[in-house]
Amino acid sequence: MFEHHYKPMCEGAADSGQIALVPWDAEVFAFGVADYKIDSSDIGSHDSSWFSGHLEVWAKAHSVELIGTTALASDTSKLYFFQSLGFRYIDTTLTVRYENVQKAAYLPAEVTLTPAVKDDLEAVMQICGEAFQNGRYHADARFPRHLANRRYQEWARRAFNSKGPQTLLVAKMGGQVCAFSVVQIDGEQGQLYLNAVAPRWQGKRIGIGLLTSTMHYLQEKGVCFVLSNISAANIRAVNLHSSLGARFCDPKIVLHWHAPRAAHLLTGGR
Repeated sequence: MFEHHYKPMCEGAADSGQIALVPWDAEVFAFGVADYKIDSSDIGSHDSSWFSGHLEVWAKAHSVELIGTTALASDTSKLYFFQSLGFRYIDTTLTVRYENVQKAAYLPAEVTLTPAVKDDLEAVMQICGEAFQNGRYHADARFPRHLANRRYQEWARRAFNSKGPQTLLVAKMGGQVCAFSVVQIDGEQGQLYLNAVAPRWQGKRIGIGLLTSTMHYLQEKGVCFVLSNISAANIRAVNLHSSLGARFCDPKIVLHWHAPRAAHLLTGGR
């Protein structure tokens, strides 16, 4: 929803890696969050203490308490480098890809999705506050769970209030919202960002109905392929996507660096 504006971590040293503030997360959490990336060719340009020292100085100067980064699961040298700077493993993500959506013969959905209206928003907020167990902030033992939940709540709220490019869709049972999806359509490409089922409706095949109905919705909008990102730890989601013919690729490792004097992060985990 916001672009990241990367700059060299150390001014005047292009080989120090690129770092950017994450304004949307910072706005939700009320403290600084950043994202860091570096080319493999730059890793050996300085020793680890040089990088870690500049990382801490940069974080302090920008009031940042958490810095995230990602690396391909196969790039063990980069993973080792990040760990030497104090980054810690948080999660493994997978790209979900649906091909030939227009030719797919999805089974009839057991639930019907419709664009959310104002009266649906409170129920969606409640689902966001209860249903999510996976994701980079939920997986971080030092990150307050209520803030991780708030991030999804604000995501759904923005999708509803913005009236595009993302759309908030809801499914109802007995007139009550039981599940929702957040999707985006860019020409022939569809993106599934969020989907969740209210805890009281889990285990009743609402999840497969929600995903099937979402794919029907995207199919009817002319989408040819769909992308999503999920945590590899979310086995239920992996199995649901598999049952509809999705393929998985680009496993990436998510790592977090926590500032030494982070006032908002938990000291001993949850």
